[in-house]
Amino acid sequence: MNDLYNRIKSHHRARSRSPASGLVIGSPQDIKIAIPRNRNDDNGRPIQPVTRDVDSETMRRGLDHVSTFLAKHGRRIEVVAVGGAVNTLFLHTREKTHDIDIFSSELDKPSRILLDEAAHDAQKRIPALGTDWLNTETEMWMTGPAENDLTHAAAEQNVRLYEGQGLIVYLAPWDYAFTGKVHRIQTGGGNVRDYDLADAAHYMHQYILAHSNRPVKAGMIQEWAKKWRGYEVKASILARIQIEYKRHYGGHKAMDL
Repeated sequence: MNDLYNRIKSHHRARSRSPASGLVIGSPQDIKIAIPRNRNDDNGRPIQPVTRDVDSETMRRGLDHVSTFLAKHGRRIEVVAVGGAVNTLFLHTREKTHDIDIFSSELDKPSRILLDEAAHDAQKRIPALGTDWLNTETEMWMTGPAENDLTHAAAEQNVRLYEGQGLIVYLAPWDYAFTGKVHRIQTGGGNVRDYDLADAAHYMHQYILAHSNRPVKAGMIQEWAKKWRGYEVKASILARIQIEYKRHYGGHKAMDL
C-alpha cells in the first residue's frame, strides 16, 4: 500500500537530514483551501453553516461516503484527525461530537477541492451531519512547519481512526493531543469543557501504552508543551491530571512529578 505511512518510512532518513520545515514554498496563487468551502444555494444566497452533535455511527457513515466518493474519482487521500472525533470514534469516551477536525501538509489544491466536494456530498445525503462535520479549521492555529512535522509524526505513529478504499484518517500524535487539552485547561477560561481533564488523562494513557507502559517524566511534558504549543505547563495542572488519571486507571500514576 503506497500510503503516507509507507512514504514516511521509506524517506525517513532523507527527511532527518532535511531542514526542520521540509516545506516547499508555493507561489502566491497557491492559497490553501479551507474545508468546508463557502457555498451558495440555487438562488445565489450564502448557505448558512449548521453545526450538529453527531453520534459515532453517523460519523462513520459520513466517512464511508467520503471514502467511496474519493475512490470513484480514482483517489486515496490521507489526513490527520484531532479533537472530539478521537474520543467518539476511537476511544469511545464520548457518545457524540459535532465535527472531525483534520489537517495534512500533504494535501495539494486538487485534493482539497475533491475532499471538500466529497464531504459536501455526504452532508447532502446524510442530513444528520452538520455543514462543518469535516473541516480543516484546526489548520488556522498551525504554522506550516508545525503542520508538516505533525503530519509526519502522525504517519509514523500510524494509529488510524478510519481506513477505507479512498480515505485514511490518522490520529494526531498523542503528545500533541495531550498538550492541546492541557493548554485549554490552563488558559481557556470560559472555553474549558467539563471533559477536558478526562480527555487529557485518556490521551496520556494512550501515549504510555505505546511507550513501554511507564509514567512520563514532567520534564518531557514541558518539552512537548514548548514544542507544540510554546508554553509551560503549571505544576498544579499536572497534579490535577495525575489525580484524574489515577481515578480512571486503577490508581496508577501517569507522570513522575
